[in-house]
Amino acid sequence: MAQKSQAARWLAPLALILALLLTVMIIASGGGSASTSESAAPATDATTTAQVKTTGARYYTVRTGDTLTSISLDTGVPVETLQQLNPGLDTQALQPGQRLRLRS
Repeated sequence: MAQKSQAARWLAPLALILALLLTVMIIASGGGSASTSESAAPATDATTTAQVKTTGARYYTVRTGDTLTSISLDTGVPVETLQQLNPGLDTQALQPGQRLRLRS
């Protein structure tokens, strides 16, 4: 009897830890096969959104904390293009509210 209670004392916490670990792994992987197909759809949407951004807006309004690189990533317009379209732009002194041309 002593061996059973001692084994149960160790197995119960181990089973709980294993169950928690498996739950975390399932959640981190996207919830299984049903949500794998769902997670593929947003990637396509993100690509479409990036394409719309580059063809849509003509100007970008600088926000606090923006850098030329972050603006380039947000809009899909290369840094070199931003510099060409905005001559005299001081990339080190972007001001919130400043408007940058994204395309001609």
